[in-house]
Amino acid sequence: MSTTTTITTAQPKHQNGMYIALVPWVLFTVIAEHSTLKLASIAALVLGIGIALPGIRAGRPKAIEIGAAVAFTGFTIAAFAVDANSAHWLTRYARAIAAALLALIAYGSLLFTPFTEQYAREQVPQQFWGSARFKSINRQLTALWAHVFSLMVISHIIAGTINRHGTNIVFNWVIPILLVLGAMKKVPEIAHEGEHGTTVAG
Repeated sequence: MSTTTTITTAQPKHQNGMYIALVPWVLFTVIAEHSTLKLASIAALVLGIGIALPGIRAGRPKAIEIGAAVAFTGFTIAAFAVDANSAHWLTRYARAIAAALLALIAYGSLLFTPFTEQYAREQVPQQFWGSARFKSINRQLTALWAHVFSLMVISHIIAGTINRHGTNIVFNWVIPILLVLGAMKKVPEIAHEGEHGTTVAG
């Protein structure tokens, strides 16, 4: 089997693990909208740790999963430590802060191992990890998600600034969901670009 075939058939599958890793961030957003920041932070922290533990135990920690545990530890501490006025501000902009942290993790991983590659390695044989095609696809996928998270920051900031029911629905939910759906549609396109790449191994 060629490197190209192996990589392009594995790429869509590895995204499932990444989507699971994003669940604590989604849960945080949902609970923060309908309950308290304290409850949202604790729930996301517990779930984040639960998702991160298998990878840590296996010696394959993932940036997004570790980032969730660290981020929601910080949110939990802040939620209990700040005064009422600061808590109100933090609640309004918590989604923007969470998206910004996700963007930083994604962009930061490009300096080392793109975070999507950490999941792709569980689907692709190790002999292909160093191939130019494998590296290129995962850099593109990671950059795609980093851009999405960055756009979500802007949308959430607008929602927090206006702080009205209608605009909250549009900027905290509709636009972020459309951004994610757009990225999910783009993922297979990027992955299958490998079909036109050079075969490295026969």
